Amino acid sequence: MTRYPDIEIYIMNANADNIATWLSTVFDKLTPTNEGWHCEYQGKSMDVQFTPQAQKNFASLWFKKNHTPWQTDVDCGRAAHAALSLEVRCQNSSWQEEEGDTNGGWIKFIRGEEKPFEWF
Repeated sequence: MTRYPDIEIYIMNANADNIATWLSTVFDKLTPTNEGWHCEYQGKSMDVQFTPQAQKNFASLWFKKNHTPWQTDVDCGRAAHAALSLEVRCQNSSWQEEEGDTNGGWIKFIRGEEKPFEWF
């Protein structure tokens, strides 16, 4: 499986404090910034942007560089859903700027299940 260059997930009714608590269990170092957090994982650092209500009731959590333990958005979404017990949505394929649109659809993590669906 190809490692995505960045990761973005959408979390329903996300609270910044709960997200920070979860992230602090995953990353070696977590520092608040104006846009979210600066994280370190295995000697590499990245910025993580948190945008509340980016899409109606869903907040966006965007790891600008993929220096995370996850290969893909789906891997991250699965971990976030398990840790937060909130609905999480993410794309099931990587987005490339040259491509414009995505190659695939979306995955919804809800009540312990993974379901494909169309969004946007």
